[in-house]
Amino acid sequence: MTAFGRALAAAGIAAALCAGFPLSAQGAMGTFTYKTCGNVRTLSNPAGGRCYAVGNASGEVKNSANRDASLYAGRACHGDIVRTVSADDTEEVGAFASVQFDS
Repeated sequence: MTAFGRALAAAGIAAALCAGFPLSAQGAMGTFTYKTCGNVRTLSNPAGGRCYAVGNASGEVKNSANRDASLYAGRACHGDIVRTVSADDTEEVGAFASVQFDS
């Protein structure tokens, strides 16, 4: 095999490995549980940096994900941050409309 062929093969293997094994920095591992309109909802493995609309949520929030969660008063993660719930923490929270996880 020529040097060019070996380099091409190595690049192909590297690309396959990167595509097959996503890095943990791409999202949080675990769950985020909250209540909206009296119903318990759960986000599983939420993406870091992405905003999630949660409706009119309030009450107990359980962040079993491995990233901190910022809870916003407004939709689309706009407005004031009501509270930041640390990874592996449970808190009683007032009203919030969206959540975003650290990336």
